[in-house]
Amino acid sequence: MLRARPLPRWNDPVGRIQLVLFLLFLLLMVVEHINGRFWLNDFRVYFGAAEALRNGGSLYGVAHGLDSGLFKYAPVMALLYLPFTLLPYTAAATLQYLLIALAFVDGLRRMDSLLRTQLTGQPTARPLVLWLFALLMGVHLHRELHLGNINMLLLWGLLVALQGLLSGARTWPGLLLGAIILAKPHFAVLLPLLVLRGHLRALGLACIAIVAGLLLPALFLGTSANAEALRAWVATMATHNADLIYIAGDDKRAINTLYTIAYRTLLQPFLPSSQLLPYVLLALVAAGIGLFVLRDRIRTSTAGSPGRFALEYLLLVALVPSITLTDTQHFLLAGPIVLLTLLHLFRPGRARWLPWVAVPLLLAYGGNWEDPLGSLSDVLVNASALGIGSLGLVLLNVVLATRSDNRPLPTSNP
Repeated sequence: MLRARPLPRWNDPVGRIQLVLFLLFLLLMVVEHINGRFWLNDFRVYFGAAEALRNGGSLYGVAHGLDSGLFKYAPVMALLYLPFTLLPYTAAATLQYLLIALAFVDGLRRMDSLLRTQLTGQPTARPLVLWLFALLMGVHLHRELHLGNINMLLLWGLLVALQGLLSGARTWPGLLLGAIILAKPHFAVLLPLLVLRGHLRALGLACIAIVAGLLLPALFLGTSANAEALRAWVATMATHNADLIYIAGDDKRAINTLYTIAYRTLLQPFLPSSQLLPYVLLALVAAGIGLFVLRDRIRTSTAGSPGRFALEYLLLVALVPSITLTDTQHFLLAGPIVLLTLLHLFRPGRARWLPWVAVPLLLAYGGNWEDPLGSLSDVLVNASALGIGSLGLVLLNVVLATRSDNRPLPTSNP
């Protein structure tokens, strides 16, 4: 069962941080209302799609809100947002905003507890580390709140599912993972890990949840209309992810993908850009992660320690924004790896070289505040700084995990 989390308390260091952050989020919401900028344009797409579903309109191929507001999710996502359409848009958007804020506040404690107990063995929370983490996440979290996207909600669900798997639960974590994969199919990268780590019951239930989610809208739309909606969804996703390597132009959604980074830094002098190249690079990444997991299994002669499973799971989650065409706020998914890096930095006995590598990567990941940086912000964007920082932190933590192979692995549960 999912254990209840303690409510934040002022006399608890982590609870104090949670309360202060939530108050800051409320203040930001008030300021956005005052300035007439409480738009949540990404949420408007979910809201508009749900309205279209209720009124018999088209889910796909039409703009919900802005001209670029195309619905790119499975039909069941529109079904899930139907209750929001019972409210006026501003009230529904406020609810979405508060859910995102609560997901970050609660996710902060979950991340801290999970990473300390499973991966670093640190007995107590470090408030300075958590404040630095919140600062590094600030630019992405602000954009998430302003747009009303679902990345933070999905990350919260992924953390809850991971904690459930680590505690021995198999039923509801699998169902939750299936629901999350429906929302963002790229999280299917977690399914092979469940196989390699022996979580077969969770895998089966995730697949059941995915199939059920694909069929559920038929109760509302009818079988033929649901089948047509699913075809339109697949076509929309294919169009959205058509070009994963950024070469030039104003559309820079692919500028932070690992394909763009690899092509611009290593491959451009030798190879022409090709639609096949991302799949080759993705296959190499998948093979590398598979070898990393299998190496852990061989080393432990079992299905692996809980800590290593948690690390592999979070590394895959952090990779998702680097392997798909996406916006910058999706890099919130690398948050647990950012916090893990900070915990390593403040860990007694850390390697002397670590700050020289980790700090530049952390600044590249979370340091692009446009207003104070001015024209330097454009330089960072064009240099794929965010993508390099995020991908670099993933690789850094793989190196740190490999270097710690001869140390005892923590086994306590969060």
